[in-house]
Amino acid sequence: MFSARPPTRSPSPSGLPLNGLPISTKPTPRYSNRRSALSFFGTAALTGIVFHLLFIGFGGGEAVREVPVLKEWLPAKPNPVTVVQEACLNSLDPIKTHSASLPKPTYHPPTSSQDKENAGAALGAEEEESSDNTATLDELRQMVSQTRGYYGRDYSLGLGWNNMRYIIEAALLQALLSNRTLVLPSFVYARSCEWEINSCAAFAPMVNRGDAIGWGEWRNLPIEKQMGWRIPMDTMIDIPHLRKTWPVILVGEYLELNGMDPRKEWSNGAWHRTDYLADKPDGTKSTLYNVKNNLYDPDNVVRVDRLEPLLKKGVKEDADSSTIALRLYSTMSSKNSKNVIDFNDARTALTDAMKNPNDDQELERLIEENGWVVLHTFAGALGMDYLKSVVEPIKQVAPMRWLKAWHDDYKDIDTDILVLEGETHLGRKPGGMRFTSVAARDDFARDVLYGMRPTVAVRHLADKVAQRMQDRTGGRMWMAGHMRRGDFVTAGWAMEGTIQKHFDRIKSRLTAGRMNLEQIHTEQKITPFPIPDVVPDRTQLTLLPPEESDEFFLATDERSVEGLKYVREHGAVLIGDLVTIEDRREFGWGIMVTDVLALVEQAVLSKAYYFYAHAMSSVAGGAVNMRAARGADSRSTLID
Repeated sequence: MFSARPPTRSPSPSGLPLNGLPISTKPTPRYSNRRSALSFFGTAALTGIVFHLLFIGFGGGEAVREVPVLKEWLPAKPNPVTVVQEACLNSLDPIKTHSASLPKPTYHPPTSSQDKENAGAALGAEEEESSDNTATLDELRQMVSQTRGYYGRDYSLGLGWNNMRYIIEAALLQALLSNRTLVLPSFVYARSCEWEINSCAAFAPMVNRGDAIGWGEWRNLPIEKQMGWRIPMDTMIDIPHLRKTWPVILVGEYLELNGMDPRKEWSNGAWHRTDYLADKPDGTKSTLYNVKNNLYDPDNVVRVDRLEPLLKKGVKEDADSSTIALRLYSTMSSKNSKNVIDFNDARTALTDAMKNPNDDQELERLIEENGWVVLHTFAGALGMDYLKSVVEPIKQVAPMRWLKAWHDDYKDIDTDILVLEGETHLGRKPGGMRFTSVAARDDFARDVLYGMRPTVAVRHLADKVAQRMQDRTGGRMWMAGHMRRGDFVTAGWAMEGTIQKHFDRIKSRLTAGRMNLEQIHTEQKITPFPIPDVVPDRTQLTLLPPEESDEFFLATDERSVEGLKYVREHGAVLIGDLVTIEDRREFGWGIMVTDVLALVEQAVLSKAYYFYAHAMSSVAGGAVNMRAARGADSRSTLID
């Protein structure tokens, strides 16, 4: 289902770093050497990817830049963003704080089907709990006191929610490794309103996204398309549940904890290097350490979690001048790889040096004896890392001398605040780094799969919609697809140009999926994703497979009358067909916002018995993670 292809790097004639420079040489920015896209996406797709994700016209109408530097995030003189329309009085609940538990991870997923049943789970829903769990400032202060201080980032609030979620996952890991309390933005920006834009503005402040974020991406759109709505972070993610695993606060809470006005939170998600410094009781300012963007993982660096597991094995970086090591360097060059090669490519290169080429342990020993190491991460899809799911673990190898560990580099920084500068999202593996042990990789996967989840309201509504979808198919298993149109069509990322061809593509994949479900039902055997603590969903064996004439659920951002009419006429059921007026009243104002409604759609996709989506859509990665966590069969998901 997934595959990984590393970026490019120039060859090296020796065991030294391939660029011929010592490790201490100042690196060039990461974005200066992006790998090319797969050839079949063509020039339009490549241009679209670079255009959208590398800060087109950052600050307005300028050429594509490499890494956004600090001055671009933080203008010398703050320019307050004008709220185009403020929410009606009392219509938007204040951003609440939530209960804080000890920072030591305490959450464990259900370990048996009976546990899930006892927790009241339905259709694979996660363990439930109350979100009415408000914390006092003293409780938050106590939580922070058990860590070394705060960890902040320059969050890219111009990206969509699923990309923001991936950034948060990486930030959580970085904060944990440096023993700090993570500070998240108090809000994100929704991009669309399901109704007339002023309807959403009655409940959430409406701003011009270009003004609020500083990107020029939307400047040439009609004015109504430039608008965004400021949505509280706890509308998008279950903060109380998150705090069961990590010490986390919001920027507004950080400011209030440190005697500052929460309203001074910077609009574009950046950590303000001066305005966020608090006055301390001794009359000094709080201290800050800024991690430069181009030091995170430049071309001669492989960013990992910690070095300790490798040092215990006795791996020596100066052992990489051997014949064996030179073979690995040569393989890296021949594969056009940036700084890692796949484990099986290393096997091919060293086959004649092994007694048993199929023995993984022998191969690992051979690699480590020659100054290279085995690293652990997750596969992407179609050779790219847009999906960022954590359901398919893989091994890669790299020279020991190129490793830089986040924990080792920053665990002893004694400032009050540690901040990672700029954008570090695009092109990275899940977590923004690789892992030096299987245990650490699995811990991260566990936290993402069972710790990161949508709110109780989203999960409850998704349960209802999933049950209604099953009712529409006569109680049989039902299937789902995701059809991203909108900006994907404009950017040239959509797999098919017309909605008819795109829809036919989805239907053909679901037809093959129905055969997979029939096979699973016939075999009466579930093959779950290889993730930690998974409990297979037994209903995949007890329910009958879909029939050829069954309807299927389609999540889509298509909004044209003609397009929606076409898909409905050809067997698709949309979220609007399954959500009732009573559901909308119970859920509240958030469901008026397209980005919040999309969270419900994503949760519904996770509950389908077969799911198909596009490899370049970040929505798919979140749905895949949730499907794996609920115990779906790995054969019931297709990403291409």
